[in-house]
Amino acid sequence: MALIFDLTEDPQQVVQVSAWVGDWHSYVVRLVDELGSPVDITTGTLGATFTNIATGSSYSFGGGAVTLTKQYSAQGILSVLNPAAYPTATDIRLTVSFTVGSTVRRFGPLEIEVLAP
Repeated sequence: MALIFDLTEDPQQVVQVSAWVGDWHSYVVRLVDELGSPVDITTGTLGATFTNIATGSSYSFGGGAVTLTKQYSAQGILSVLNPAAYPTATDIRLTVSFTVGSTVRRFGPLEIEVLAP
């Protein structure tokens, strides 16, 4: 059974998880509006941003590109696969954007505490 993280449009509603340096896996997320209802992502473009919380700059995986896979589009469920394994221990903020036409909606953050073994 996969754990699904609800990411809202309210940046104050933070979801926290932990991972190890060297981990490389997907996160299954559901995009929900401010009322907690799923956002239909059937049409539109998805994007993901990884930010180093301490510096505010982009978090570098050292290469690769994030893979976003729509799983149950009408329910707003997708998987987010990191570009590569986590290279360093730090705290990262993952946000997902959903664009339809000129409207961009942002969801998250999913804060990932990357730990050194």
